[in-house]
Amino acid sequence: MARLSIEAAGLTDAGTVRQFNEDSIAFDADLGLMVLADGMGGHRAGEVASRMATASLLAALRDQVPTFDADDDPAPSQLAIGQSIIRANDEIFAAAQSNPACRGMGTTLVMAVFRGQRVLLAHVGDSRIYRLRYNRLQLLTRDDSLLRDQVELGLIDVADAGGSHNRNLVTRALGIAAHVTPHLRDDDVLVGDVYLLCSDGLNDLVDDSDIELIMNSLKSNLPLATHHLVQAAKDNGGHDNVSAILVRLHETPAMKTRGRWWQRLAARFQR
Repeated sequence: MARLSIEAAGLTDAGTVRQFNEDSIAFDADLGLMVLADGMGGHRAGEVASRMATASLLAALRDQVPTFDADDDPAPSQLAIGQSIIRANDEIFAAAQSNPACRGMGTTLVMAVFRGQRVLLAHVGDSRIYRLRYNRLQLLTRDDSLLRDQVELGLIDVADAGGSHNRNLVTRALGIAAHVTPHLRDDDVLVGDVYLLCSDGLNDLVDDSDIELIMNSLKSNLPLATHHLVQAAKDNGGHDNVSAILVRLHETPAMKTRGRWWQRLAARFQR
């Protein structure tokens, strides 16, 4: 099966209110590996947790991702990703327990691994992954948050959720407990798909309809699109750190050539 080419761009910003940026992003387009983490904890401990998460996962998966078979059963690849996330949790939890200044620190996580015509997705917490396909935006993750639980249980109306005090209370994160269970899934990808990984500093302040509009308008220029997404959050208050990674799937030149085999054949007979 032919491999799609990947274009990626990312941006992280402290926002307009907070002095420090506790978000962390890391991506390698050649490997198809994207990681975003949103740290939490006082005295800049959240920054420590998020950076530990992205560094640990990149180090653990940099050599493993090339061995993932895009056309085979995704279970072994998912297992490797899950184990890497568990190790990152162990490292952050141990650091939090051993350093009083980091006690209670943790971080959300979203990551995507693109291989062939598949993408492996993982997340913990309330950072999100969206997909723009055929100009329509779809949320691919479920927030691990008290607010999401309350909405699903019918304890609070969706219309009232935006003003809830529980909107930023996560029920799952890396580093806050000795054990963590990440959400794992895999999906087909199509030429033209655009994926967005973001911290809640973006989706809390920018409506999904506006995110969709920006991505549709600027998907041909991913660096500019990430800038506009981050700026939109800042224009709407910017009270949190805001981060975004955009990934677009392209045809490889080889795929385009194979797609025109009949044209080459017709041209040969016309000579």
